[in-house]
Amino acid sequence: MNRLYKNTLVVLSALLLFVGVQKVQAQQEPLYTQYMFNTVSVNPAYAGTRNAMNVLLLSRMQWTGMEGAPRTYDFTMHTPLNNYKMGLGLSVVSDSHGPVNNYYINVNYAYRVSLSESLTLSMGVKGGIYNYYVNLTNLNVGDEDVAFMDNVEQRFQPNAGLGLYLYADKYYFGASVPKLIQTTLNGEQSTTGSLSDLKQHVFLMGGYVFDINEDVKLKPSVLTKIVNGAPPSTDITAQCLYKDTYWLGATYRIGDAVALIGNIRLNKQLMIGYSYDFTVSELNNYNNGSHEIIISYDFDGFLKNKVKSPRYF
Repeated sequence: MNRLYKNTLVVLSALLLFVGVQKVQAQQEPLYTQYMFNTVSVNPAYAGTRNAMNVLLLSRMQWTGMEGAPRTYDFTMHTPLNNYKMGLGLSVVSDSHGPVNNYYINVNYAYRVSLSESLTLSMGVKGGIYNYYVNLTNLNVGDEDVAFMDNVEQRFQPNAGLGLYLYADKYYFGASVPKLIQTTLNGEQSTTGSLSDLKQHVFLMGGYVFDINEDVKLKPSVLTKIVNGAPPSTDITAQCLYKDTYWLGATYRIGDAVALIGNIRLNKQLMIGYSYDFTVSELNNYNNGSHEIIISYDFDGFLKNKVKSPRYF
């Protein structure tokens, strides 16, 4: 009975996550608490704006303690080109939840125009491949249960996106549509019919850096995700920067979670960060929170005549 009860819970949890992919369209794009340090993943116009070649690794363990919970691994790199008038980037993402495994490979290109001595507009495009994979045969339902055998679906879909990023030394605004091509995923081998539509998402973002005193700066920022068929999701963040080295802040994801964020710049090139999300929705009773770790490295010596202006985002 214990084994049957456990297997039943596993199947129900996986099916709930599976249904969530169909109905909760906002979950199609990976979720990042430290979005302010991983902007190129949601806006291609950010590529090359750091005035150095940047490489970032991210690992996110969402809703730990909950079987089949989302797991995201992200590798991004981007660099300015042509005397900082252009930017080029690459993003590789693995995003899984339950029996669903999604993989993204995108190339980002940005072109920048100086609107004034301190204000720059970057316009970006992205293109790549979206690999959607569902394998219900991986569910642990016991040796006798063959209901989900051979229930596998895999689809490759092209992807394209657009973005705008307006920035100065102390503030930024951005808007992007990272998935322009809206497609329907249907698998002939799947008993569930149409598994999901890949919906267009709109991201709106902004931030500002206030000088509190010589050593302390305050940076509020916001990220809103909009998709048809789901309510908007908004992250409101406030961070303090001490001596241009230590970041400490908090995020409120409206109706979903509260997160604590800590980052340290070990030197001018290397930064590491960690965030922990406390769930405030009904899922709070079923998980132990979410963990996210990032490692960011700027190859300052890779480029000559780099711009010396400070960057806080």
